[in-house]
Amino acid sequence: MTAWRFFLILVILTGASVAWLLLGTSVYVRTSQLESRLGAQMDSLWGPANLAQSAPYVEPVQGQGVRVEPTKSTIAVHLDHENRPKGLLWFSTYTVDFDGQYGVSAPAGGQPMRFVFPLSADVPFMDNLTLAVDGEARDVDSAQTASGLQTEVPADGKEHVVAVTYRTRGRDQWTYLPAGGEVRAKSDNLYDRAPPPASPDVRPAHVRNFLLNLTTNFRDINYPEGSMSPSEKAETTDDGLKAVWKIQDSRTRQAITVVPPARPDAGPIAARMAFWAPVGLFFFSTVLFTILLLKKVPLHPMHYLLVSAAFFAFHILLAYLVDHVDIQVGFWISAAVSVLLVVSYMRLVAGARFAVLYAGLAQLVYLVGFSYAFFFVGYTGLSIVIVAILTLLVIMMATGRVDWNEVFKKKPPAQP
Repeated sequence: MTAWRFFLILVILTGASVAWLLLGTSVYVRTSQLESRLGAQMDSLWGPANLAQSAPYVEPVQGQGVRVEPTKSTIAVHLDHENRPKGLLWFSTYTVDFDGQYGVSAPAGGQPMRFVFPLSADVPFMDNLTLAVDGEARDVDSAQTASGLQTEVPADGKEHVVAVTYRTRGRDQWTYLPAGGEVRAKSDNLYDRAPPPASPDVRPAHVRNFLLNLTTNFRDINYPEGSMSPSEKAETTDDGLKAVWKIQDSRTRQAITVVPPARPDAGPIAARMAFWAPVGLFFFSTVLFTILLLKKVPLHPMHYLLVSAAFFAFHILLAYLVDHVDIQVGFWISAAVSVLLVVSYMRLVAGARFAVLYAGLAQLVYLVGFSYAFFFVGYTGLSIVIVAILTLLVIMMATGRVDWNEVFKKKPPAQP
């Protein structure tokens, strides 16, 4: 091994790294474009992302007045969740069944008051939408307005129960706002309460006798930062979870937000694999170089070039397979193709034993195992660090007595 050949190997590895960078960028851009286009389609076909239900209120029918929150709220919500694939992306969708019972009252002999129940304008449809006052059904068509449902409350000083039920669909997360208002995005995973359009301030609302029972068909549940946690630890049911929020007498701006489990998208995973592939190839080449040095097997830089191309075949094949098959299926097909390329080629170069025992085993660790670590979100970095340290240990122990001056010694010119 001469210094010039070693330099050429480094040039080859650098060129392969540039190719992976371009591939990862193309997959990332393609995924971003799909997310924008398919997200709009899912909004119209299924339902809006971050669907929010705002609490109702009572206000004067005519003139200006103070909004009054319900004196009692008993709400039952069921979320039926399912992850749906579309191209390179998975969309976290759900069907929500909502049943709200609200205690409201209007002062006796005072001005007429009306109960206002906001409905999201982004929802494409609502099934089984009903409105009842003290058990007596009201006509939904006449009560519905552009912003929601409205019905008059008898001005008799007594508490009346207004019930609203419906079924609709959304995705990503569901939010209930006990203090009223609407949801506005602050970041990808954090949402805040905006004041109602007619309210000049954002003072905390007075929430009394509030109870929300949530049931789900999933158990992996998340509550984003800034949202209200359940009053008690969620209970496991036969097919999901049950969570309860209780507020006896409180002034709050917090929202109740539930995030169902989202399946990782294939596009971002394939892009991250491509971006980090040069690290795996560097480990593989280092191990292969060490084995060749100890076994005294001469390899030309062209051998490294073709092996790098076989590594690249894994990622480029996976990038296009995930458009048509599940990413797990595409992963193992791509891995089998790449390993077959390397082993069959190294068999011709250095023999079957070397190809299978050294090149094939190293590829299983530094290509297949390294790439599969990206499926374990939160443990990818730790897995890579552990493999890197173990690799360094093996190389140091194997080459501790190697005379590197002799390895890179310039060969004398050939005699004529």
